[in-house]
Amino acid sequence: MRLLLRAGIVIGIAAMAACGKDAPSPVDFNDPAAVSANLSAVDSAFDSDVFRSFSTATFMLDVATAPAMRPAANLVETLRPKLVRTGARMFLPTLQQAQKLQAMVPNLSVSAAQGRIIPDTMYGRVFEWDTTQNQYTWQGGSVASFTGVRFVLYATGLDGQVVEPVSAIGTLDIIDQSTPTNLQLQVLVKGPGGTTTYVDYTASLVSSATSANATVTGEITNGLSGGNNKTLSFDESFSVNGGGAHVQASFTLNNPQITLMLNESVVFNDPNIVINADFRLIQNGETVRAVGHITINDLTQAATVSVTVYVDGHPVASISGDPATADWVDAGGEPLTAADLQALENLFDAFENFGNTVSNLFAPVGTFAGL
Repeated sequence: MRLLLRAGIVIGIAAMAACGKDAPSPVDFNDPAAVSANLSAVDSAFDSDVFRSFSTATFMLDVATAPAMRPAANLVETLRPKLVRTGARMFLPTLQQAQKLQAMVPNLSVSAAQGRIIPDTMYGRVFEWDTTQNQYTWQGGSVASFTGVRFVLYATGLDGQVVEPVSAIGTLDIIDQSTPTNLQLQVLVKGPGGTTTYVDYTASLVSSATSANATVTGEITNGLSGGNNKTLSFDESFSVNGGGAHVQASFTLNNPQITLMLNESVVFNDPNIVINADFRLIQNGETVRAVGHITINDLTQAATVSVTVYVDGHPVASISGDPATADWVDAGGEPLTAADLQALENLFDAFENFGNTVSNLFAPVGTFAGL
């Protein structure tokens, strides 16, 4: 979430600068020292040991499905370096999630037939950190009358890894709320003793033999009260079939009020993958958009991109063509300054991180579906 919030500050400044000029105009990011100070304040406000531990645990859940997902991962790893300078890397999390969900469809069909995502033989299990294997394992602990599984959360280091000797700081509960017609998990992250809830969302899915539709709704909070409270409310829908995928998502921060929205489609048209995306960041009544189109040849990994950034509807920066040779220009066709390019880099970091966050919300489903 740090990069997501970081872009909120950066782009807020960009929008204010742009509004002080005659549109259309090139992007302009003033007073980088003030930007850095604001970023530090936002990062500090959202620091939470429990949330960091949850992020680590979510990654560990995703790793459990990694062997079946290597083709998608390899494609993204190959393409990302090529697309960094164009900003088109922000499209890749949805591409990877689309391929993951496509691979999950058979398992989701199995889960739908069984009427649950988590096998009932696993209900009540408590997974703890195994310091020998450096991963989560079930070591015999259990919770009575619990239709799900629990992961103990531990303090993590700056590298995101669990610190040993371990120190428990919370819990991650994945609760199966499925019915015969709807697969659903609730994900709860709580602090010590369950007194504070940091993450609370539900993931619901309806699947067939060839397609799946999913929705995720919930909140992430820093657990503080009053004016110090920071809460992200989010709502996402994702559909996938053999021909591609479509995702819509929004995250809304309460303090300060910032909204980040995503509308992206992925079409598999062998040998090409075609992605269209529209990202929007709204702050103080001003909207920054990044609209993009990318075509990838799945055989050669050749790509063409087209990305345009708008501030309140006015184009301020664009790039088009081969990502290896194309250059960013402003609305008048002039090259962007180094400061402008750095500001765009922060924006695209945020959108890419947002896409990864959206993708990670499905990790519990992918871990248990079809077991």
